[in-house]
Amino acid sequence: MNKNQIYSIAIGSAMGTSVGTTIGAVTSNVTMGTVYGSLIGIIIGVVIAFVVFKGFEDGNE
Repeated sequence: MNKNQIYSIAIGSAMGTSVGTTIGAVTSNVTMGTVYGSLIGIIIGVVIAFVVFKGFEDGNE
């Protein structure tokens, strides 16, 4: 993994956590919302990392 992929995962995790917190507030279960949000965020981050930075790697060749 390179730095860009790590940044993507960090950004995705932050996005997911904020989404999860919002879900938690709406469903009045902040703990589970945050847990799910973190998982969703990590998945989003990994997807971003692979899709976006695969594209950059291909472009640099």
